[in-house]
Amino acid sequence: MTMAEADPHVVFAISLEGTEIARMLSIALFSLAVYEYLITLDEEIKYFWTGKWTLSRVLFLVNRYLALSIMAFSIVCYSISNPSVNFCKPAIQLALSLNILAIGTIQAMLAARVWYLFQGKMVLQCAIIAAFLASLASSFILLGLSVAQIKVIPGDFLADLFPGYINEGCKVTRPPHIWRIFLPSLVLHTILYILTAYRALKNRHLLKQAPILKRLLRDGGFFYFVVFASVMITTVFSFLENKPRLNIPAIYSHFLLAATSIAISRVMFSIHSLAEKLGSDTAWLLTNAQLSRVSWRKGRHSREIFVDRTPVYSDIEMDVKLDRSSTKSSFGSTLRETHVGKWDADSW
Repeated sequence: MTMAEADPHVVFAISLEGTEIARMLSIALFSLAVYEYLITLDEEIKYFWTGKWTLSRVLFLVNRYLALSIMAFSIVCYSISNPSVNFCKPAIQLALSLNILAIGTIQAMLAARVWYLFQGKMVLQCAIIAAFLASLASSFILLGLSVAQIKVIPGDFLADLFPGYINEGCKVTRPPHIWRIFLPSLVLHTILYILTAYRALKNRHLLKQAPILKRLLRDGGFFYFVVFASVMITTVFSFLENKPRLNIPAIYSHFLLAATSIAISRVMFSIHSLAEKLGSDTAWLLTNAQLSRVSWRKGRHSREIFVDRTPVYSDIEMDVKLDRSSTKSSFGSTLRETHVGKWDADSW
């Protein structure tokens, strides 16, 4: 007999332990997120608290503070004294909806990062945007079909079942088919990582001379591993209908959100630190394809690079044509060439 076919009282009793595990796991994940926030706050201040407002900056800050707020709100829901059913059901539904929104923010950050890699390729850029929107819409639709069936365990029932029981925190059951909301995220991240790997490996001959591509490939692989592992754990555990000690924590602890939020923050810090070392900004790193398509190396001085004029391969279409006087990029900008010179980002 499945949980759906069991007596509601039996379902409530079995789900009670799972809800308590979810509460403890939520506290642990929130503590981890706060610790990560504190040890990286100096980098956040350095890279994101100053300068002009960009989409990347807005999404980063939304991710950092929305994820923490959702986890804190959930802990309150799971810890509040003697909550009513009328409070618990909409509160848990709100927490799950915000969870999908926060994961969508993380997906938007990654999609924007990959979008920049394909400047000038309108079809691919439109496909990236369409994939992101389809993933987000699918997750919300599937969530809407599931959260309406969330059942809150009444405190009165628990008091009758366990004499002397003190009702603290919302206690809920596993809604049916909830595992499906995590599948669009896995599909989207797979597509984005394939595009990132393609962009880097297309120029694999230059990986040793192109730190941008190496960093993108490394960070993309790291983030995809975190996403794949988190989504698989969450999906598989939430699919196990008769294992409330596994499915309820997987659904309500925000494990997927915590893992991917921390991972994408690390990725953003990584690309900004590389931009600082090269004396540039992240948008320039991702959009100026010429530096990933020619052989170059960092100079000894700040903001100094050396570009080899001799092509090192011929099987990749070059967007940049070099001559003795200047180089015209696909953005209509001019790179002045000297034997030894310092590159200035403002001139691009």
